[in-house]
Amino acid sequence: MFGQNKYVNTAVALSSVLTVSMVTLPASAQTRFSDVGSSYWASQYVQSLTATNAISGFPDGRFQPDAQMTRAQFAAVISGAFVSGNFPQPVVREPITFSDVPANHWAASAISTAYSRGFLSGYPDGTFGVNKPITRLEVLVALSNGLGIEKLGQPGELLNAYAAGLGIAQPVGETEPLLNVFSDRSEIPAWARDAIAAATHYQFVVNYPNVQQLNPQRNASRAEIVAMAHQAMVLTGKANPIASAYVPATSLAVEPPTEPPAEPVSGTPTEITADLIASLESADTTVQQAAADTLIETGAEAVPALANALESDSAQTRAIAAYALSEIGTAAEAATPELLDALRDDDELVRALATSALTNVGLDQSVLTNILVSAVQNESGLVKDIAADALVNMGSDAVPALGRLLADNATNSIARQTAATLIGNIGSADDLGTLALRSAIPILADQLNDSDSSVRQAAASALGDFGPLAGIALPALSQALLGEDATVSQTVAGTLLKVGPESIPTLTAALNSDNALVRLYAADALWTLTEDRDLILPTLVSAATSSDFRTRELATLGIAYLGRQAVPALPFLNQLLGDRDSRTRGIAQTALEIVGSNRQPASNLGIIGRQTRRLTRIPGAVPAVVRAVTRLWR
Repeated sequence: MFGQNKYVNTAVALSSVLTVSMVTLPASAQTRFSDVGSSYWASQYVQSLTATNAISGFPDGRFQPDAQMTRAQFAAVISGAFVSGNFPQPVVREPITFSDVPANHWAASAISTAYSRGFLSGYPDGTFGVNKPITRLEVLVALSNGLGIEKLGQPGELLNAYAAGLGIAQPVGETEPLLNVFSDRSEIPAWARDAIAAATHYQFVVNYPNVQQLNPQRNASRAEIVAMAHQAMVLTGKANPIASAYVPATSLAVEPPTEPPAEPVSGTPTEITADLIASLESADTTVQQAAADTLIETGAEAVPALANALESDSAQTRAIAAYALSEIGTAAEAATPELLDALRDDDELVRALATSALTNVGLDQSVLTNILVSAVQNESGLVKDIAADALVNMGSDAVPALGRLLADNATNSIARQTAATLIGNIGSADDLGTLALRSAIPILADQLNDSDSSVRQAAASALGDFGPLAGIALPALSQALLGEDATVSQTVAGTLLKVGPESIPTLTAALNSDNALVRLYAADALWTLTEDRDLILPTLVSAATSSDFRTRELATLGIAYLGRQAVPALPFLNQLLGDRDSRTRGIAQTALEIVGSNRQPASNLGIIGRQTRRLTRIPGAVPAVVRAVTRLWR
C-alpha cells in the first residue's frame, strides 16, 4: 500500500496516472483479518466499519489494528463514515487549501470534506499535517466538533432523537463531573475539556484496556479509531450498538425509555405464556420485543408455547419464536423437531433464525454439521451466512464435512467455492497443526484443476491461509500458476508467497512463462522472498515493453518500487520518455524520479496486491445472526 512504505509522496503520484485500483482492498472483500480474531477486543468494531467501506485492510489479509493512523488517513475515515446516508453532516465552512496538501494528493478530497464539515482543522502555519500521527484526544475532539456537540449544547432534534433511543439523556450539568470517570483527566488540556466531556456523555469514548484511562496524548491506533468512529456513527443512526466493557459509564446515561409498567399479570404460568405469545402478534414491534424478552427470561417453561408459535400464520411471529428459542439455548432442546421443520419455511428470516437456534439447542455435533453444510450448499443470503458463521465457529470439527462438500463434483460451483473459503477461514483462526485441518490441503489442491475458475481461485486463496503447510500442494500450485486465467494465477502467486522459500524454484521457473502477467506476479513474489534484483529486473524491463498497456503499467510500477535497486534500468526508463503514448511517458517520468532519488526498495513490488480481487470472505463483515435480529425488529 502506498501509505505504508517509503514511497508515500512520490509513488502516490504514480497512482494518479495508473488505471488499476489502489492496493488497499475493498472492505467487502475483507471481512476477516488474520490479525483480528473473534476474541480481539475491537473485533466487532473492525467488522462494522469495514462493512461501511469507511476503512479497509491490507492486501496480505491483515488489518494491522495496532498501527498508528495519520491525520490524512483519519480524514479518509471521516469522509467515508459521516458524509453520506442518514444524518449527513452539513457543510459548515468553505474548504481551504493547505500548503502541504497538493491538489493531486491521494487524500485531498477527504481532507477538504473533513474540514468543510467541521471535523478537522489545520495548523496556524497553514499546513494540515498530512503525515502526522493523530492522537486519541484529536480523534475525540474531531468527532465532537463534526457532530456539533463540542460544548454539551443542544445537538439538534435528529441527533437527540437517536441519543434518546440509545438511552442517552440530553446533556445537563457541568463538564467536570463527566471527566471524573478518567483517572488521567489532568492530562486533558483546558481547550479540549468540553469536547471530551461531550464525547463521554454521548458514549463514543472507548478506552482499552483500562476503561478509566483516557490516554489523551497517546497516538491513536487503527483499532481505537474504528471503535470511536463506530460509537459516533451509532449516535447518528449509521451503525448498530455494540456492547463493550470499554465505554465509560457516566451518571448522565439513562435507561432507554420504556412504556409505563403494565399491571401485574394474573393466572397460571400457562395462561401467562399464552398472553405473551399473543403479544407476539402485535403490530407494535416494541410490544413484540418486550414479549419476546419476557419469554426468553421464562426459559424452559416458555418452550412448548414457542414451539407452537413456529406454526403461526404470521411469518413475523414464527421468526420471533425462532429467535427466542435460540436465546433460550440448550433449555429449548425439546423444540428441536419444530425448529427442523422451520428450516423448510417459506420465509428466509424464519429459516435463518431457526438455523441459528439449532446451533444453540444442543444438537449432536454431527447432525448439526450436516444441517449447516446443507444450508451452505442449498441456501443463499442470511441462511447461508448464518450457517457459514456457525461452521467457522465450529472450527476444525467442521472441516471433514466441508472437505466432502468441496470434493463432490456433483455440488454446484458456488457451494464448492464457499466450502473452500470457509476452510481457509477456519485455517486462519484455528491451530493449523490440527489433523482435520491439514487433511483439507490435498482436497484444496485437487480443486486447483476444477473447470470453474472461481473454485480454483477460492481453493488457491484457502491454501494461502495454511502458509508453509501448503508446501505439499506445490505441484498443483505450480500448474495453476501457469494456467490461462490471470486472476487465478495472481491468487496462486500470493499463496506461493505465503508458502515461503520452498516456493522459490516454482516462482523462478514461472519467469519463463509465455504470459507476461504470470511473469510479473512471479517476480513480485520472488522479490519479497529473495530481494534478488538481478533475478527479477530483466523480467520487469521486458514486461514494460509489452503491447498491453496494463502490463506496461504494472512492470513500470514494479521497477519504481525497487528504488535504488533499479538503477540499471535508468537507461530503459529514459527511453520510455520518448514513447508516443503520453500515459507511458508519465509513468516513466514518475518512476525515474523514484529510482533516481536513491530511495530504499519496498518490501514488495505492488503487483500481486495491486491487482488481486480477493474473494469475499464468508461470513460477512457483521455476524449474520446480528443482521437477522436487526431485520426482525426494524
